[in-house]
Amino acid sequence: MTHRLPVISISGAVPMSKCICLLPFKRLTSNLFFVLFYANAVIYIIGDTMVLALKKQSRAVAGLLIAASAAIMTVYAHESRSGAVQGITMCLQTLVPSLFPFMAVTQLLVRSGVCSRASRFLNRPTRALFGISGSFAPVFLLCMIGGYPVGAAGIRELYSKKELSLEEARRATLFAVGAGPGFLLSFTGVSVYGNWHVGFVLLIAQTTSAVALGIMTRIFCGTAESSNTVNKNAPSPPFGAALTESVYGATRAMAVMAGFVVLFSAVQSILNGLIHWQALKTTLTLTLEVCGAVTVLAREHPVEMTAFAVGFGGICVHCQILAVLGDIGVSKVLFFLYRIFQGILTALFTHLLLRFTPLCAPVFSTAVPQNATPYNGSILSGIMLVAVSVAFLFSCRKTSQFK
Repeated sequence: MTHRLPVISISGAVPMSKCICLLPFKRLTSNLFFVLFYANAVIYIIGDTMVLALKKQSRAVAGLLIAASAAIMTVYAHESRSGAVQGITMCLQTLVPSLFPFMAVTQLLVRSGVCSRASRFLNRPTRALFGISGSFAPVFLLCMIGGYPVGAAGIRELYSKKELSLEEARRATLFAVGAGPGFLLSFTGVSVYGNWHVGFVLLIAQTTSAVALGIMTRIFCGTAESSNTVNKNAPSPPFGAALTESVYGATRAMAVMAGFVVLFSAVQSILNGLIHWQALKTTLTLTLEVCGAVTVLAREHPVEMTAFAVGFGGICVHCQILAVLGDIGVSKVLFFLYRIFQGILTALFTHLLLRFTPLCAPVFSTAVPQNATPYNGSILSGIMLVAVSVAFLFSCRKTSQFK
């Protein structure tokens, strides 16, 4: 029996006859492929569209697993509740204070017209590097400074304002993903490893991997078709209206992100109580949630493993990003493969950087301080936030002078 499978592209699934399959067809029909396929489908069942045209059998498997998960949560209600409480605490103490300002500022940059003005000067280098309009450049910068979902929020806003085409938005989503300096320097470097040098190396490696992914996507996929419907000379809305809409949009995005954090904290708490095999527990932690993965990997594994976890991000972060993107409709399987590839690149660049800049002191620690918080702010992020605000005020002043 011949299986007709689609090949993944940036815009979704397309017929095999129109694409070049990178893997031998016989391998795709192996049992291992379908096992991994079903597992990936269950992992991304939260998404609004299942890629690869799921059959009735896979939907039935997903339904049974979801029903079994609900039953397990009912039986282990105490573990689920304690995990949810930990997730809520993380949201209130670390996630919201560190990410919400960047989410609001990113949307304000788009709504106020700063990104549109910046595209006049940054369009040529941005297109040369990533094959995307220049209005994406400020969003990419804030993504590398703010943290994982900031880039998705900015891309969604640019797409809604027609400053990015659908193809550009989908392409940017694949590589505009990364943890901010607060997570890498304060939490990973200082709190977990006790050495800021580790966090700095991870920050450089992750930023380099994101840029490298964008360049490779530009080389293999060419320049994306830009949006022709945006009027770059259109007047920007009043600052008060733009600020109100930005805060409202950032609040909605934060609510979705907090929901995923609470859900995955409850799931991880249940799994920690059920699973006693340490290797399997470590693998699940690495797959599900990046903060726990960094804490666990730092105790027994080399820095390169932590770099992979940071580049991969964890399925909790993936769900947050996909939820923030809304109706952009990026291929979830392709997004997942990009995260694996970004994790590999981050680990590779970390290894190379550590060879040229060896650590001055041992970085492995068997204890994590009690006050370790994964998204603490940093001096760099504060300086960049002030710089962006000053640039925005200067642009408003310049606009008022023209009037």
